[in-house]
Amino acid sequence: MRLVENLRKAEQKGATAIRRGMERAREEWVDAERRLRQRMRIYPQKPTAMAAAAPHSGTALVDLDETADQNRNEATRKPIVSIDGHDVND
Repeated sequence: MRLVENLRKAEQKGATAIRRGMERAREEWVDAERRLRQRMRIYPQKPTAMAAAAPHSGTALVDLDETADQNRNEATRKPIVSIDGHDVND
């Protein structure tokens, strides 16, 4: 009887260890996805930061048509919105 009980306990410990390992792997995967989404997010620039980045008298001239195209492209991009690591659609 004691041998059977010891075998059952050993089997349960193995199953519990496997469950813990799967749960830990799942949590690590969710954390990796969250970090990846965080790096992919686009944060809008504040007007003061844009003003600080404005060209000064010692810099080269910038083609205004090119910057207008860039501004249009930036305006069409939408930021990634996520809650609790899940993307939110409109």
